[in-house]
Amino acid sequence: MMIGRSTLLAVALVCAIFPLGPAWAEAPKCISIRLAVPYAVGSATDKVMRAYAETINRRGSGPLIRVVNVTKKSVTWEGIWAKVDGCNLLAATQSLIAEHLANKRKPKWERLKPIAMIARTPLVVVARGDMKDATLANVVEKALEDPNSVGIGESRSPLERMMLMSLEDATGARFRIMTYNAGRESYSALLAGKLDIGIISVTAAKRRLDQKELQALAVTTEERSTMLPGVPTLREEGISGAFSVDRGIMGPKELPEELATEIAGWFEKASEVPELEDRLAEYGTLPIFMGPDAYTRYFENLTADWLEMIRRAAGKQIRRQAS
Repeated sequence: MMIGRSTLLAVALVCAIFPLGPAWAEAPKCISIRLAVPYAVGSATDKVMRAYAETINRRGSGPLIRVVNVTKKSVTWEGIWAKVDGCNLLAATQSLIAEHLANKRKPKWERLKPIAMIARTPLVVVARGDMKDATLANVVEKALEDPNSVGIGESRSPLERMMLMSLEDATGARFRIMTYNAGRESYSALLAGKLDIGIISVTAAKRRLDQKELQALAVTTEERSTMLPGVPTLREEGISGAFSVDRGIMGPKELPEELATEIAGWFEKASEVPELEDRLAEYGTLPIFMGPDAYTRYFENLTADWLEMIRRAAGKQIRRQAS
């Protein structure tokens, strides 16, 4: 069988990027990298990962990155653990922590190697459109006086639950929590006026704010959103807390450090491309980079912080009402 010139060049490129060694016997076969996204096509994580993959691929700084949507988590993890050749990566959020804290049978994030954080998406605390004197201070004051007076929706997503708990922890308030099977159901209830407040994405908030269906109270990150520059942050509203959806890249636990650093470098360079920043801005997202060591510390610190937050909440009465 004849080997084409393009194939030889691709193999040579991979060899140059990934030096041969005992742990890297399979590296020359890595013509493309499979980036597994455990969310549907068109989801926020999918859009962010595709934007990065296309930017990296255009720059030609390594093997082509191929985004593959895998909604069954077990299949995704098996694929990541199969080999340590860097040819299988996982798109990750803090869900890796939240899901294990909610269900100890779920795999721990420590079974993977953090490679790079690449994007941060702020959230927005919003109020129903017809709420009078809708400010975060007023909502918190009302909830402090009577926890049953302010309704907020929660889906069965562990990450969403942690975000809501973060808001309660930061404000000291307790809300009347209505539980729904899916986030879209909670969102619909908020738009219908069945809930008083909610925590939603910047893009969803902007659409509804423009139509006067919701009112923005605060952005959850330390800096204001470029998509909603007129909305204050939690800190500006006197609340010392911040949280967001942070997305990154994971690899197999035994992935060599030098390779993790090499892969992280591709994403770091991509994060500096103005066109990528503009594209992410359309999703209400900012490029943000952390390398392997910093991203690992981030996961360690967040795990510890959330465990402590859960302990604080455990001693308090949390009211939940089925929808």
